[in-house]
This record gives sequence, C-alpha cells and structure tokens, in this order.
Amino acid sequence: MRFGILGYGGIAQRFVHDSVQVEEAEITWIASQTPAKREAAAAAVPGARIADNYQACLASPEVDCVYIALPHAQHKAMTLAALAQHKHVLVEKPAAFTSADWDQLCAEAKRQDCFLMEALKTPFYPTSAIVKNLIEDGAIGQVTDADVNYCYDLKGQTKPGWYILDPLQGGALYDIGSYLYYFVLDLFPDLTPTLTVTAQLRDHIDVHFQCELTTASGARILTEGAIDRERPREAVIRGTEGTLRIPYYYRAEEIILENARGTQTIRPTIQYTDLAGEIAEVCRCVGNGWRESPLYPQAKTREVLALMEAIRSQFPH
Repeated sequence: MRFGILGYGGIAQRFVHDSVQVEEAEITWIASQTPAKREAAAAAVPGARIADNYQACLASPEVDCVYIALPHAQHKAMTLAALAQHKHVLVEKPAAFTSADWDQLCAEAKRQDCFLMEALKTPFYPTSAIVKNLIEDGAIGQVTDADVNYCYDLKGQTKPGWYILDPLQGGALYDIGSYLYYFVLDLFPDLTPTLTVTAQLRDHIDVHFQCELTTASGARILTEGAIDRERPREAVIRGTEGTLRIPYYYRAEEIILENARGTQTIRPTIQYTDLAGEIAEVCRCVGNGWRESPLYPQAKTREVLALMEAIRSQFPH
C-alpha cells in the first residue's frame, strides 16, 4: 500500500516512524507547505517524493491511499479532494466537525468506490476488547460508575496561527474528544440522550470540559478533557464487585483488575504500537477489497461525532 501524506507535523512524523512496523506499507509522497518540514521529511524518507503542493500528491499515480494530517478545518475539503482523485483515505481525527459532514464524506467515498476511515488508534489495541469482555463476564459485577479523562497542559505554548488555539477548529474537545468518546461508546453503547456538561472557555476556545453521561442501566459515566491541566490519563470503571483501571486507555498496554480475588495486572500481546495498528488496518481492508473497516466502521465515527456535537452545543457562548 503506497501512502501519500498531506502535512508533516508531529502526528505525520509519528505515522512515518510507525509505518515501518507494517510490511505492506510504503511512504511514496509527502506534501508540506513548510520548507523546514519538507527538509525533515526528505531526511526521514529518502525514497519519497517531497512537494509543497498537496494536489500533486493527490494526483500522483504512485499514491494508493492519502493520509491527511492537516489542521482540523482542512480535513473535510482535503478528503473530498483525495476521493475525487480516486484515492483511499485515512483522515486524522476529528475527521469532520459534524456528523452531517461525515455523512457527506462517506457518501462520496461510496460513490468513488474508495476506502475511508478516521485515524484513531484505540480500536486496534487489543485492550479495548479485553476490557469489554471482563465487564461482560462479570469480573467487576454490575458497572455503577466510571471516570474517563484525557487532560494535559499545553503549558502556555503559542504558535502563530496554531489551529489548537483557533476558535473555529481548536480547543480540548476537538483535540482529544475522539479518544474519550470512542472509548465510552464502545464500552457503553446504551448511553441515554441526557448530558450534563460544564466547560471553561479562554479566548473563545474550550480549555477544559466535563460531561456526565448515564447508561440505560443507571451507571454514571464522567468524562473530562483539558489542555490546561495535567491529570493521569486513565479510565477507572467501578462495579458492585470490583474495579478496572486502564492507564492510557486510548492506547493501553495494561489493565489492572481489582476484585475479591485480589489485584491482577493484565498485559496483552500488542502486535502494533501507536499509529501502526491503523496503518495495518488500511492495508488489510484495501487488500481485501473492503471500503470500510469492520473494526472501526464509519458508523462508529458518526456516533462519536454526534456525541461531540451534542456536548459542544452545551458549551457557554
């Protein structure tokens, strides 16, 4: 699978680094509008074509799939542009700002007979399925409540025109909400429509938010995200007979189970780390002629985006 990359920021650099774990993946094009990043790309992937023109990458016959690693506001337009060139697409999260926009992208991918997936590592870590199985098997009894957070501190970092600080596309929810709400929706598909949301805005962007959700069985799920404070990034799920603690749940390498039998740390075998799982999934799906991933289907992305829309609608103005 020959990948062309649009943008060469930190996430694209990790993509290049992690692609070596996937035998079927090859980076053939990298397009960036920043000279220093083009130099870095040329040093990192000597065999790739390096350009300052996104369209040249999209039009190249040497590209099978485009990985879109540009600021959020460009995701929709560049996905449509890639599909118009009959390229498969892996687009960074959030793939779109609204579920309606995502519907449009999915419809266009179907029309062009192209693969389309949002880039999210969590579905491709085995820990997610293990946590689900532990809950279903009653390892902690009936779930009563959970706390899931992704809080980190930008520490006052500023860059001219930095998209994270742009009111139209920045803030904590757009930055890390996909991690939070994929995990929650995957584990608790029976969430009720009721949301209780609080958010702190600074310079018109959300720097901290909390959203309390409830399952049909009455479990309380408290989610929290921030770009202005540090907290251990973890999920803690409590039940009537025990607790599950999952450090770095969005790329978890261990699960800590506490119940009447004591404390057990489960460390599953992980074939791919960080972004390599999603790269391998693109190669697997396209190689099989599939136009979406059975592990991270387009409908799940839509669910996550719809929940994020509902949360954002309750932010203060």
